[in-house]
Amino acid sequence: MEHNSNFVYKTDENCKKKYLVIDVGGTFVKYAVMDEDGSFIEKDKRPVEKESLNDFIDMLVSIYESTAGEVEGIAISAPGMIDSESGFMYNGGSIFCIENINIVDILQRRCKVPVSVENDAKCAGLAEVWKGALSDCRNGVAMIIGTAVGGAVIVDRKVLHGRNFMAGEFSYIFTNADEYSIRRKLSAEANGVPGLIRMVSARLGIPEKELNGEKIFALANQGDEKVRDVLRAYCRQIAIQISNFQYVVDPDRVVIGGGISVQPLFLQLVKEELRTINEVFPYQMPIPEVAACKFFNDANLIGALYVHLSSRKTEADRTKVS
Repeated sequence: MEHNSNFVYKTDENCKKKYLVIDVGGTFVKYAVMDEDGSFIEKDKRPVEKESLNDFIDMLVSIYESTAGEVEGIAISAPGMIDSESGFMYNGGSIFCIENINIVDILQRRCKVPVSVENDAKCAGLAEVWKGALSDCRNGVAMIIGTAVGGAVIVDRKVLHGRNFMAGEFSYIFTNADEYSIRRKLSAEANGVPGLIRMVSARLGIPEKELNGEKIFALANQGDEKVRDVLRAYCRQIAIQISNFQYVVDPDRVVIGGGISVQPLFLQLVKEELRTINEVFPYQMPIPEVAACKFFNDANLIGALYVHLSSRKTEADRTKVS
């Protein structure tokens, strides 16, 4: 299909509009064709090209070309510091080739359709705002626990970016004022899943490479008291962070995502530790409401589409006013 300098839109009003949605990860790029209601039509993944910017952009264009003529636009979820309004990526997290570029401008010139981009953890939080565990909330916090700790702060149902686009980057929170110069005291190191693995490894004397989150919870659910003690200490660290969020944001709800959030024991212990922390106060204070995120592997894709649809609506509203 040949493209001109204008964006291509489909005109069949009997069909729902379709969009190409791309989630850029450190190892794979997941992508899907989705309709405007957030339903998946096609889904696939491929290894990420990150040796050079040209390779990275060519990869995205190749994915788009496989759907050209089907989709109204491209919605991207990516790691790093991102100005979603302008499309400028200050960095791409562990993908070093996408640094200080306007990826929206580049892709719109190549693909001739509207493009949007947003930070991956913020996309995950917005997925919950759109159709998930924050859909009934005005203000909320999403905490995404994986290798590190990402997240999103939601105010008036919009994601808070901050001056430097760092709002919700919970990995950089210090967990100990007395040992702030020790990197492992950062939330990324202490509260990510690798932090839990280190704690269990030290307690049981099992090499870290022989442990993962699933094995740790299996041992805890089987009644291993040593593992449960370590898990409770780990959940206490998470609960302290959530308690701090309560008195900075005062959210309607805090939702936790990432693979660990599907473990009922994890949420149980976090809630128990929040009640224990609350007993420290000399008078009654609110206990944060905590729930698991609704979306797991598809959260970034769903949130990226929501960002795209919201940006197109905002642009349309501005056009009407002018």
